[in-house]
Amino acid sequence: MTTAEALIQLVGSLSKNEKRSFRLGKKSTADYIVLFDLIDKDELKSVEELREAFEKMDKGGAVFNVTVTYLYKILLDKLLLLRQNQDVNYSLITQILKARILFEKSIFPAALEMLEKVRLEAEPLERNEALVMASRMELDYLQYLNMPGISEEELIHKQYLLRNALQNLNNLYEQSALYELLMHRTIFNGTVRSSQQKASLNDLVFTEQNLARRAAGSYETQKRHLLFQSAFLMAIGDEQSASDVLLQLNELISESPDIENPLYYVAVLENMLDNLRYMRRYDQMPAFIERLQSINHPSHMVGKHIEALVGLYRLLPYVDHGDFFAARNFIGSCKALQPASLDDVNPSLESKISLYIALVHIGLKDYKSARKTLARSMLNRTCDLPMYRIFRITNLIIHHKMNDLEYIISETRSIKREIGKYGKAYRMESLILEVVGKGSYGLMPTIKRVQFWEKIKPRLDEIRQDVFEGQLLKIFDFSAWIESEILRTSFAETLCRNLSINA
Repeated sequence: MTTAEALIQLVGSLSKNEKRSFRLGKKSTADYIVLFDLIDKDELKSVEELREAFEKMDKGGAVFNVTVTYLYKILLDKLLLLRQNQDVNYSLITQILKARILFEKSIFPAALEMLEKVRLEAEPLERNEALVMASRMELDYLQYLNMPGISEEELIHKQYLLRNALQNLNNLYEQSALYELLMHRTIFNGTVRSSQQKASLNDLVFTEQNLARRAAGSYETQKRHLLFQSAFLMAIGDEQSASDVLLQLNELISESPDIENPLYYVAVLENMLDNLRYMRRYDQMPAFIERLQSINHPSHMVGKHIEALVGLYRLLPYVDHGDFFAARNFIGSCKALQPASLDDVNPSLESKISLYIALVHIGLKDYKSARKTLARSMLNRTCDLPMYRIFRITNLIIHHKMNDLEYIISETRSIKREIGKYGKAYRMESLILEVVGKGSYGLMPTIKRVQFWEKIKPRLDEIRQDVFEGQLLKIFDFSAWIESEILRTSFAETLCRNLSINA
């Protein structure tokens, strides 16, 4: 990515307060302000368009690339300055860097006092990275100054604090590594489909439990332990236990607001809302949606992400109940779910939202809009493999309803090759491929449709009862589409009936 491309994205991500703070006291005729205003208009999408517009407006002969580099630098400097007053991590690291400057200027007492201040602030907040940096720097400086006025007991105590912080940091890193492995296996291997796959995760669970016991009194350790446990329980389909663990995690975070990372809390609430939805506890979702909405974060992009999550979880109950008309009205009224707003969220969340909007269009029999909505997500390969395959299955359903036989044949072969390559498939996926391959049920006599349904229904009932197959049905009840497609019944009514039966 070039500096100009990064600059366009950076300006687009700024909040109103950040823009106001940046422009305060600056001349509107300055070259870099002219460039900033051009980008801020949000009309110029490419670097070349920006270059051309800048060169037309600038009368002083300023060089575009030089102005871009300067604006990019001072914007980052300004954002860093703002973050120091908003985030304790920025503040601690900045103080450490200031202490280094003071030491280099031979103002030794002030440098050591600042490092001591950082240590005293970082330790109770469990900011181990800053604690390690400040402690190590302090010991280095004391050694350089020949240990002025420090006893051996004081030196040993400082070394002990550093050693303890390093151990805590290493423990947290190992916990994070195990969580990352668990998530990687879930993302690329899919959720657990068998007892054998469940057993393959036991090595991670055993190691993580040992790490949690090693530092049982640490807030950060306990927090990571509960998040790991909830992710594992979700992966094996035990939503009730996962929900219980997430409630513990929510309570832990709520009791320690001064040392909490808002981004971490967003992830916790997202998992909690997923669990409540999977367990059909829709009446409990609004309270957690409000908690999610109440989170303040200085980043414009994080704010957009939170707004999109709030919109998604308010949409999902409509989709799950088959109330597609209400869902369409909600989508139209929710700014966060509009295509322009989704440009500001991460590709994975954007794809997830697009999937559900496409399903709403399918429910309304607006297959052209469904195909258009899903097309963008089909190009996004940054989402996980299981989710991408669900996009393809959904797209196959759309083309089936549009009678695009050539596409169906080609895509079915491609999906089957992919399933064969990875050796993993839900039975529901295979069943959808089978149903789609039968052609249009509208042309089949009623008696043949009923006979086919009688063959399919036992398999479908078995799939619905399978805890591992349930991982796919958590995303959407594709079994309702199969039933309504074969029997030519209302898709919306079938969804709603299945929901009440499984509640």
